[in-house]
Amino acid sequence: MTSPYKKYVQQSITSLTAGEQLILLLEKACININLAIDCIEKKDISGAHDLIVKTEDIYYFLIDNLDMSYPISKNLFSLYNFMIDQLTQANIKKDAEILRQILKIAAELKDTWKQAEYLARTGSAAGSLASGGK
Repeated sequence: MTSPYKKYVQQSITSLTAGEQLILLLEKACININLAIDCIEKKDISGAHDLIVKTEDIYYFLIDNLDMSYPISKNLFSLYNFMIDQLTQANIKKDAEILRQILKIAAELKDTWKQAEYLARTGSAAGSLASGGK
């Protein structure tokens, strides 16, 4: 039987827009990378491995759900694959510096999607374009 809390969380997630769900995944990726850095610094190799693999899974999921009919999807496909490759290298080498570099990209990507979601929700992009970008 599912607990009331699990039902609540599931309903909360399914009521989010696709953009909001994407942002949650990207936030989780950033959290996992931060935790993996901590694990490496504390010599918790197993913990770092598990967190890195979970983060790779997020990017694999994002790749699997790209709509390749949009030109930007090809760029995102390349970016997500780059992230996976770097995560794999960090995992093999247990290299916190690689993770720090990836974290910067992951955080920037998350912030970009947050801004895009906000603009889509508020219609600010259309208003900005209509006023000549002013």
